[in-house]
Amino acid sequence: MIDLNRMVSIPFLKKAVFTGSERGMNFLLRKQSGEEGQPDRLQAAVWPGPFIFSVTEEEKKTFRDFAFNPEGLKDAVAWLNEIFEEKFAG
Repeated sequence: MIDLNRMVSIPFLKKAVFTGSERGMNFLLRKQSGEEGQPDRLQAAVWPGPFIFSVTEEEKKTFRDFAFNPEGLKDAVAWLNEIFEEKFAG
């Protein structure tokens, strides 16, 4: 189970990208700036290892956006765990 409690926060994500892995599943969390009056979003991405995000083919990546706030971060971690259980556990 992915547990990022005390490892990543919204203030951290305002300045940096967080990456990690869990038994063959790589993931990242990053801020996506809102366009023209739209709020910032938290983008989560998942892809199979062993390669890093920038060299993995786009079709192997799965993305989802969340609210850029603590609740959105909690929702993103829950989504990462769902994807892990569906595609990588076993």
